[in-house]
Amino acid sequence: MKRRLFRTAAVLFGAALLASTVPAAAVTASKRTTPQATVLATGLNGPRHLVAGFGFVVVAEAGNGGTLTCPNATQCLGRTGSVTLVGPGIKYPIISGLPSLGNQSDGGYAVGPADLAINNGELTVVMSNLASGVDPVTGANPFGVHGPEMGRLVHYPPALPPVAQLGADFGVYEVQNNPDGGAGAPAGAEKESNPYGMTAYGDGYAVVDAGANSLLWVRPNNVIQTIAALPTKVVNGQVVQSAPTAVEVGPDGALYVSEISARPGSARVYRVVPGQAPTVYADGFSLLTDLAFDSQGRLLVTSMHTSGAMFPPSQGAVIRVEANGSRTTYSTGIVSPTGITVAGPDIYVSNKGLQAGQGEVIKLRLP
Repeated sequence: MKRRLFRTAAVLFGAALLASTVPAAAVTASKRTTPQATVLATGLNGPRHLVAGFGFVVVAEAGNGGTLTCPNATQCLGRTGSVTLVGPGIKYPIISGLPSLGNQSDGGYAVGPADLAINNGELTVVMSNLASGVDPVTGANPFGVHGPEMGRLVHYPPALPPVAQLGADFGVYEVQNNPDGGAGAPAGAEKESNPYGMTAYGDGYAVVDAGANSLLWVRPNNVIQTIAALPTKVVNGQVVQSAPTAVEVGPDGALYVSEISARPGSARVYRVVPGQAPTVYADGFSLLTDLAFDSQGRLLVTSMHTSGAMFPPSQGAVIRVEANGSRTTYSTGIVSPTGITVAGPDIYVSNKGLQAGQGEVIKLRLP
C-alpha cells in the first residue's frame, strides 16, 4: 500500500506547484525572526532544488560522487545522484543511479541532479555539469560513457518504472552560441556551461545556465533558444559574472531569476520578459541559490551564506521581501540552503545542501 501511495503521489505531483509575485520596491532594513520549523527528512546527499504538493516534496539530490572516473585531482564521478520523494516519515527514491561528481575525500559539494519540473505529466531533471570541463570546441562533458547525462535535461515520461530519455545538451549549445559572449570571463573560460535551475514554461522548460550566464528556453523537441544573457556587474572595481541559479514564472507571466554572484551583497533577482532586456527586481543579497513566491505574492530567496562566504558550510538564511519592500530574514537552523519551494502556507527548504549524507528537507511556517 505504501509503495502504491508513493508512486501515485509522484505521478500526480505536477498539479500542486504554486508561484506568485510582488511589485518591485526599494531595499529597506531587514528584521530577523524565528519560524516554526519541522525537519521532514535527514541523511540526504546534496539536496538541491525541490517541488512540493499533496503534502509531499520531491527533491533533486546531487549525490556523493563515486569511483567511476576522476576528471581532476579532487573530484570523482559515480552514479549516486537521485530524485527522492519526501513526506512525514517518508524518504523514497523515485529515480536513482544518476551521475554525481563529488569530492574524493567525502563526496561533498557534488555536481549532479540540480532541479526538476513536471510538465504535461512528464518529470524532467536538469543535470548540472563541471563548467570548466566542457570541451570548448564540441561542448562535450569530460565524463564520457560514465556520465552522458551531465549538462543535459533528462526526461521521464509518465510510466512505471521510469525510463530516462536524454534531452537538450547545454554544453553543445554554449559552444555554438555563447549567449553572453564570454563577458567577464578569464581568458580560456569564455565558453562554460553548468545548467542549474529550471521551471515548466509554456510547453517546454525555462532553464538557467550558471556557467553560461544565460536564461534559456527548451522546446518540446529539445531545441534550445536564448531568452536572455544575464549581465555582468562591477563590484569593488572587479567585473563579476551573474551565475544564475534558479528561475520561476510569476503570475504576471514574467520569469524571475536569482543569481549566486561572487561578492557579498552583490546578488540580484531579475525580472525577465522574453524579447526585453532583464531588469533588476531586487538586489543586495549574497549567494542566492533559489527563489519562490509565497501565497501572498512575496518574494522568498535562499541565501547560502548571508556574509557571502560559500565555504565551509555555514549560516544561511531564507529572506522574505515584504509588500512594502522591507525584508525579513529567517536564519535559525538554516545552513547552506540550496532550494526553496512553496505549497499553500508551507515553505520547504533544502538545508545543508553542500554536505553528503547530512542534507535535510525542512518545512517552515513563517509568521
